[in-house]
Amino acid sequence: MKNYRTLSSYLLLFLASLFTSSVMAQVNKIPADTRLYLQQLQTSNKKAPGIDGTVKQREAKLFVSCAPDADTKAIETQLEEIGARPQGTIGRYIMVSCPVGAVGQIADIQGVTFISKSPRVSPKTLVSKEVTGVSKVHSGTEDLPQAFTGKDVVVGVIDSGFDFTHPAFRDADGNLRIKAFYSPFMPQEEEGYEPVVTLDGTQLDGIAYTIPEEILAIGADYGGESHGTHTATTAAGSTFDWAGGMAPDADIVLCEYTNGNIPFVEDWGYNVIQGIQYIRDYANRAGKPYVVSISLNSHDGPHDGTGPVTSILNQMALENTNIAMCASNEGGDSCYVNHAFAANDTLHTIMDGGLSFAYTRNPGDMSFQLGLLDKSEWRETWRSEPLLSTDGGCTFSIDFKQKMVYGDADKCWDVCNHLDDIVTEGYMLFSIGNMEDGRARMLFEHAGLPDRYVFTLHIACPENSMVDLWGDFGTFFLGLPGSDYYSRGSGRVSMGDFCTGGNLITVGSWVAKESFINIQGKTIKDWTIPEGGSAGSYTYFSSYGIDLAGYSHPFVSTPGSSIISAVNHFDTSYQPGQPDMEDVVAQDADGYLWAAMSGTSMATPTAAGIIALWLEAKPDLTYEQIKEAIAETAITDEFTQANPERFGHGKMDAYKGLLHVLGIGTAIPQLSQHQPKGLKFRMDGNTLCIDGLEDSMVNDQATLDGRRESQCSMFNVQ
Repeated sequence: MKNYRTLSSYLLLFLASLFTSSVMAQVNKIPADTRLYLQQLQTSNKKAPGIDGTVKQREAKLFVSCAPDADTKAIETQLEEIGARPQGTIGRYIMVSCPVGAVGQIADIQGVTFISKSPRVSPKTLVSKEVTGVSKVHSGTEDLPQAFTGKDVVVGVIDSGFDFTHPAFRDADGNLRIKAFYSPFMPQEEEGYEPVVTLDGTQLDGIAYTIPEEILAIGADYGGESHGTHTATTAAGSTFDWAGGMAPDADIVLCEYTNGNIPFVEDWGYNVIQGIQYIRDYANRAGKPYVVSISLNSHDGPHDGTGPVTSILNQMALENTNIAMCASNEGGDSCYVNHAFAANDTLHTIMDGGLSFAYTRNPGDMSFQLGLLDKSEWRETWRSEPLLSTDGGCTFSIDFKQKMVYGDADKCWDVCNHLDDIVTEGYMLFSIGNMEDGRARMLFEHAGLPDRYVFTLHIACPENSMVDLWGDFGTFFLGLPGSDYYSRGSGRVSMGDFCTGGNLITVGSWVAKESFINIQGKTIKDWTIPEGGSAGSYTYFSSYGIDLAGYSHPFVSTPGSSIISAVNHFDTSYQPGQPDMEDVVAQDADGYLWAAMSGTSMATPTAAGIIALWLEAKPDLTYEQIKEAIAETAITDEFTQANPERFGHGKMDAYKGLLHVLGIGTAIPQLSQHQPKGLKFRMDGNTLCIDGLEDSMVNDQATLDGRRESQCSMFNVQ
């Protein structure tokens, strides 16, 4: 291979050094992308000496699939015996942190059927309060018995780029409202390290900070972005003249999924689940209801609810974990291609972007070829030899600058030799193989291709097969004018894989205002309005469609365009002269900023904050009751009626939803907002309960119109 060095000539030699039994038997349980992950992890461990000169061995984070009838408790015990650490069992999946060398032994355990790495994950940002009815809820006006602001509810946010010192995280007395921060990245070798242990005994990697001074001392988990600060303060930030969160009195728990060090080895999806486990445990210990906001998603999955992370998310929802999940931001992109194969058929498409995934719908094989199209001639100049999913598949990565090859080096000679003189920077990552159920999967990622060229993808499958192809990180699938040879993509199945399976509250985005005024007084036009649209319409990027399990997304929509919220003052993007400064709308005397962002990332914490308001009013509200309240009370108007697939049940309404939750306007239409000060009304079935009565008032009764009578503190309403 011209000028290229290989870390391992054959990946099977690497596997043989790990596995305790037949290599090929192990290959059937460990797919190609997981094998490459293990190899890269082993390599990074060798290059990461500690301060004392010792080598820190970063463990693999894996999803271990078990047979439906397997005894997961017994498998957990066997995992511990070989030095692996189970970190939660959800459904038939065991989350495992383990030394790389133990993976082969895990595959040998009876009942273990498959071992998966984490999927690729990406972030998907005071008009919102008005149009969602939150302002009414905060003030307790009209038919509400009191104001609701999220008090005694835990709002958990999984993200990155948190500025813990921002005043938007402090109450009126200056106290920090962040009750805990969980990071999964604290190395085990750290002196004094102890795992985070949940109520059920699960040991989570990382460290949890619960003392305000310690949280503030961190400053920011990652100074290179503001996504987490913005989403967290959208959900639950304190109120200022220019901005404020949906649940400004909620307890805030923050969990990071990446610390900004983005290595070849990624555990982001694994860390998302760890974060949910921590939030759930924190709330249960505190005895408070909770909601989790996740403004992250992935197209690395079959989009039918069966991927490891997606299956776990759906199971958690069934266990009454309240999760608001962003729909994703590819609704305006030509990011999706579907193809049904005839005899001797091949799918051809042009890939404009850096990341794509392909999945077959039924068990079977896949053949993949990579091509290169010269845009100066609009002609394909090269096509690789076929790469097959059979016999354990094929996986490799290429570092073009360092001229290094990882993985199945013998299978990428053709690629390296052809691209050697064209690509001098960046990388390529490729993986093809079969999943646990026999369906084929392909991943292709690259960076550094000169602007003159784009890659073409060519997928062949047996007759009567069907394949679905998704692009992520802004990847489009294009055709050529006047030709149908290359298949064009669409946005009609653009929801992220994490949304799928039917249980989650998936959130889409709509435009609440057409412009905003920045800190310099300049009017900034909203760029998210679809052509011919106006305020009130869906944002063009908001993902939508019917997933491959038959569920429609999004479930509901909230404003997600030009949302004003706090940003990370450690983030260098918000410095004088930087482009992001144009989006800044306010700055306080200490230099802290509030700015506009757009995305389903911003719509999702809006929904989560609204759910927190409902949970304050009715702490025992179930997940299904929350979904019912959303579905029954979401606003429908001319915009939702014109494009129902873009809005789900409609535009989420905090006020109408709260009336539904409390039964006001149906069972007790005459309930007044003029209740005695300090009392809180809530419904328990047909019983109206009055909380906050002093001991001397225990025998008092309050009538529906707000007057006190005697003898009882609760009564039935028929």
